[in-house]
Order: sequence, then C-alpha cells, then structure tokens
Amino acid sequence: MPNQEDLAEITSNAWKLAAQGKTLDLGVSYGAFGSQDPESEPTSFTYPLDMMKEKTDHLLIRIFNYERKGEIFGLGDPSSGSESSSALKIPGFTDIFNDPKTREKIEKTARYIFLPIPQQVSDAISVSYAEDRLNPAQAAGLKAAGSVLESSGLSDALKNAGNFGRAVLNDMKGVDAGTIQAVKAAAAGISINTLGANVSPTALITRASGQVLQSNLELLFSGVTLRSFPFVYDFVARDPREGEVIKGIIRTLKKAMTAKSGRDKLFIKSPDVFQLEYKTGNQMHPFLNSFKVCALSDLSVNYTGSGTYATYGDGTPVHIQVQMTFKEINPVYSEDYDVLSEGGYKNVGY
Repeated sequence: MPNQEDLAEITSNAWKLAAQGKTLDLGVSYGAFGSQDPESEPTSFTYPLDMMKEKTDHLLIRIFNYERKGEIFGLGDPSSGSESSSALKIPGFTDIFNDPKTREKIEKTARYIFLPIPQQVSDAISVSYAEDRLNPAQAAGLKAAGSVLESSGLSDALKNAGNFGRAVLNDMKGVDAGTIQAVKAAAAGISINTLGANVSPTALITRASGQVLQSNLELLFSGVTLRSFPFVYDFVARDPREGEVIKGIIRTLKKAMTAKSGRDKLFIKSPDVFQLEYKTGNQMHPFLNSFKVCALSDLSVNYTGSGTYATYGDGTPVHIQVQMTFKEINPVYSEDYDVLSEGGYKNVGY
C-alpha cells in the first residue's frame, strides 16, 4: 500500500477540487499541481457531483501506470551487468510501487475517482492448507537417505547405501516379527516396481499383517492467496454535466484495465494498477479495511440498469449499472498489519 504521508498532498488537492465542485466542462478536473495539462496532471472524477463534504465517507480509486524495475527475480538488471547479492530476493510489486523513485514517476499521471461507499461493504482473507501424510517407513527411509547424502565420499556413500534397508528396520524397534516381514515384503514390492510391475507396498503390508501403516495425517500450511473485491454501482445522471462525469468514469476504467500494445507491437504492456481506499473526508476511514495495490480484472457495464432501454435527450442512458472486480497484486502478510498499527489502530487492517 502506498505510504499515506507521501500521497497525502496530491490526494488532498484532488479531494479539495472534488469537494469544491471545481470541474471542467466535461466533469473532469486537473489541478494537483495547479495547471490544466492532462498529460502531466492528475485527473479527478466525482460522482455524484455534490457528494463531497468535510466528513463524507467515500471510496477513492487512484489509478497509476504499471511500473516495474529492470530486475528479474532479484537477479539485477541484465543490461547493466549488475550482480545479484541473493538469488532468493524477489521484489514484490508492492515493494516496487512503494519505491520513492517509482512512486514519483507514476504519481504524475495519476487519475482519481471519488465514489460513494457501495451498498455492500465486506472483506475476506484466507490462506491455503493441505493434508499431508508421512508413515513410519517413510520417516525411517528419509533418515537413512539423509545419512547417505551426508557421506564424506563415494566409498562412504556406497557403504551407507548398502546399509539403507537395515537402517530402516533398525529404526522400527518394538515391532513384532510378522510386521517386519510385511515391511520387507513391501520393500520387495518397491524393488519389483522398478522392473515395470505395478505392486502397491501398502497393499502388501495389509495382505501380510492385516494392518496399515500409521499415516500421521496432518494439516499443513501450503501457501497464501490473493483477495478479490467485487463492487456494484448504479449511475443515474441528474443533469448533462453529471452524465459526462459518468461517461468519463466508465471510459477511464475501461482504458486503465486494458493492455497497451506499444509502438513496436512486439510486446504487450501491462494495464494500469489501482489503489483503493475507504476515506472519511480527506482522512483514512477510521474503521473499514484497507487494500493493497489491485488490478481491475473484470468490468461489466449494463446500460439498461432498470431493464428497459431509456435515454435522455443527449443519448445518456437513464440508469447504468457497473460491476467491477478488483484483485490484489500481492498477498497480505502479518507484517502489513504492523505498518497500519503504528501510533495505534487506524482501522481493522487488511
């Protein structure tokens, strides 16, 4: 998530314009830096036009150009001849986004959309877990295999490999002779499988002893997940000026979420990214959740939101329904909550 203090001045100016209703003829305002050059100044859209008050709760959508460093998986920029200090250092997009040099560049072309808080406000976070099994024979085999890998030379490795089977059986102390014979049969089955047979070692143990190995079933953490946030908005223009604002919002979202073909047509450049934030006036909302940098993965526009085609005299549909789905680019980690907790709880976190 971008540093709140670093973005405060730009966002504050954009918010002030929205609050004062200072928009151009098409409901578009430029002015975070005081000029009206659409190539270098942030663009601001506000719906409804008279929504902004000092304590108005709203959703702010900031749109930035997608910027990446030249580094590939932390290995440095190949063109610069730089060497990697660690091949395991893979920078996440959020880290790149928060880099001062990168942020200074992308803020120059930022666009702002101020919308009311949606009717449904929720967030969900999940992590992945998976079942895993490790029976005693596998555990003993891993221990014996480890001793082979830790051998100091080829002769030691061959010697340890020769003792592999005995090491497995020696680790199974307290097991009756019948069970040991069943395990031997299972080991023989594994050997036969190398010749193309299809014998189940577990089935052999069950046939020999009427038992199955303790599986030591356990639920293990398997990874993180990315969050999605769906939003539904109904747009109803109350005058031609507000109709132009709605048109601008839809057009800006569509353009920002689509890929860029580039001039050489050799590569396709990534779409823009989105930073969402619930706010109260010009401050972070004191309770609702925060967002990481997102991509707009789905956008659906229904120009007959009421089920019937109807337009105003200028062609603007009477009722437009827009459905958006944002997906965070990076997972949420425990340390992210520490950042939001500096100086006290600012909200519920992510």
